[in-house]
Amino acid sequence: MGRRGWNLVVPIIVALLVAMPLAARDAAKNGKTTTAEVEIINAVTLAGKQLKPGTYRVTADDSKVTLAMNGKVVAEAPAEWKDETIKPIYSNIVTTGDQVKEIHFNGKMRYVAIGG
Repeated sequence: MGRRGWNLVVPIIVALLVAMPLAARDAAKNGKTTTAEVEIINAVTLAGKQLKPGTYRVTADDSKVTLAMNGKVVAEAPAEWKDETIKPIYSNIVTTGDQVKEIHFNGKMRYVAIGG
């Protein structure tokens, strides 16, 4: 594979490996909030806040996504729910560069796209 090919493949691989999911489950009484635990292995940015490597609790409701570490909220961003094509086996975070763009949840046919 030539240099140009690697320039296209490397960002995709990095996006797939940014988060190593630990577990996902529904947490809300009303069924409209979804939570997951994810392991971020490289620093990423969500809504202007840098997230260092570590284990985060992701909570997504109708309009926003929140990431917390050790019980403390570290970042929030507007989010929009979109339909999956297949149910993912693991929860994961998708990035472009170091920016979080999507969060997919284990076993869910919907994911959140991160807004501005």
